[in-house]
Amino acid sequence: MNPKTAGRYVSPKAVRWLWTLAVLGGAAFVVGAALQPQRLWPNLLLVGFLSVGFGLGGLLLIAFHDLTGARWSSAFGCIREGMAATLPWAALAMAVILVAGLCSYPWSRTGALTEETAWFKRWWLEPGFFTARLVAYLAIWAVFAAAMVRASRRATALGGPTRAGARLSAAFLVVFSLTFWLASSDWIMSLQPDWYSTAFGVYNFSGVLLAAQAAVTLLTVALRAAGPLKNAVGRDQLHDLGTLLLSFSCFWMYIWFCQYMLIWYTNMPEETSHYASRVRGLWAPLFYANIVINWAIPFAVLLPRAAKTNAGTLVKISLLLLAGRWLDVYLMILPSINADASLIGFCEIGSMALAVGALGLLFLPALRKSLRLSPLG
Repeated sequence: MNPKTAGRYVSPKAVRWLWTLAVLGGAAFVVGAALQPQRLWPNLLLVGFLSVGFGLGGLLLIAFHDLTGARWSSAFGCIREGMAATLPWAALAMAVILVAGLCSYPWSRTGALTEETAWFKRWWLEPGFFTARLVAYLAIWAVFAAAMVRASRRATALGGPTRAGARLSAAFLVVFSLTFWLASSDWIMSLQPDWYSTAFGVYNFSGVLLAAQAAVTLLTVALRAAGPLKNAVGRDQLHDLGTLLLSFSCFWMYIWFCQYMLIWYTNMPEETSHYASRVRGLWAPLFYANIVINWAIPFAVLLPRAAKTNAGTLVKISLLLLAGRWLDVYLMILPSINADASLIGFCEIGSMALAVGALGLLFLPALRKSLRLSPLG
């Protein structure tokens, strides 16, 4: 694509809207934090985890594209690269959030660990070791992001995946499978230090993958309407995107059910405590809404073939699934920290608006660069 024409697809109006969203969101977040200071750090953890997941989702899709040798999805390479390019900045923000909030974890207080395996958890969750691990996870992901985005742009310019890119992607998937499982357990599951689930890492992986596919689908439709993907994305590609959305939604539901069913069946107090606090009181409607938003509605809507090729339908379902990912992580974090908290207020709305605005402002320059290197158009 001509460097002089690539920039016109990144509208100055979109940049202004993102700045407005970030500023207004930041103001709402400050107001919410002033009114309810106890909600400040949980919401920072929430948006930090989602922001890191946005970048990791881009890397996952790059890796899948390279390893499968897919050509139908080459047109969306600029979107995957833009998502992955935000990861180093999101990782930096997440490191600050976690280090600043160490004292907010229950295990940082004496006597919080009461089960038989407390000796291992005391060692594993020792603040110094915890900090060293989080820095290692984030640094490794940031290095992979820089290398894989560079390799993906080179492959796009050459017209297809390269062997070097495939090797790099294979290495990333091996490292990611271990580090993300541990990071999810460290950062989220340890908010309830006496609770554990061996499916928790896979469950979060399914959520990241579903949200990433929703983001790619949403942005693909937007860029198709704006121009750069107009001739590269047709009904067949839209159908494939819709099929992946449906598949990943069903995968998320399968892992959700596996985790819930095993805990319900064994009925062990140290495991059931996680769900017991979420199926009662104010949290119950959101607990069941999580299933409806992330699976029931997408399944019912996307099952017909015609829905998968309808751009408007794909946009609506993608937005719904992105909201569902926010709700899913919200339910992992907030009830663990404050089971009696009110549901959604200024902190939640403001922090998410700020995160969307900031991620958008980081995404657009990376998208512009990828478009300039792309042969499309």
